[in-house]
Amino acid sequence: MGIFNGPEEQERKAKLKKLEDKRVAFALKLAAEGFAPERMLFAQTENGGFVSLSRFGGQHCLIISPGFGTDEDFILERYDALSWRMEEVHIKSEGMGGIFGFGKKAEIGVEYIITREDGSEVKMPFIGGRNGWLECKLSKNPLLRTQRRRGDANVVWDMIPLDSAGISGALKKAAEYFPEV
Repeated sequence: MGIFNGPEEQERKAKLKKLEDKRVAFALKLAAEGFAPERMLFAQTENGGFVSLSRFGGQHCLIISPGFGTDEDFILERYDALSWRMEEVHIKSEGMGGIFGFGKKAEIGVEYIITREDGSEVKMPFIGGRNGWLECKLSKNPLLRTQRRRGDANVVWDMIPLDSAGISGALKKAAEYFPEV
């Protein structure tokens, strides 16, 4: 068996296929409802999924994806008024700051915390060194495409990794999606 044919790789491919099946079904459902926001902001989450935010039909639309390899489904929630707060994140580096695999790199950024109707909270992180982000127009939206993506690609693969140099640009874009409180 080759390095790319082991049982772990087969399991990973099966999880990707299942996730892409869910995404296509969700995209078809949204297309049938006429859901087509001009712009959408995505932030990768720690569970391998993402949270996205857009404005459509006068409402704030929050989409929560399933984590990679979970049995969850995509969720769309619409809000007339978005309840949120922002928390800064500052984590110092440890050890050799992640050099040569020793220690941990420093992380700096912001988490937007959105309060859902049931009172639970969803974090939309923009943290350099931890996650990725993407803002896209409707024509380039990897979530809303109704065709299967080649090779069962994961939407988070399209996201731009956040680093200390790019964090300010990401936060400027994110500020456009969150109304003043």
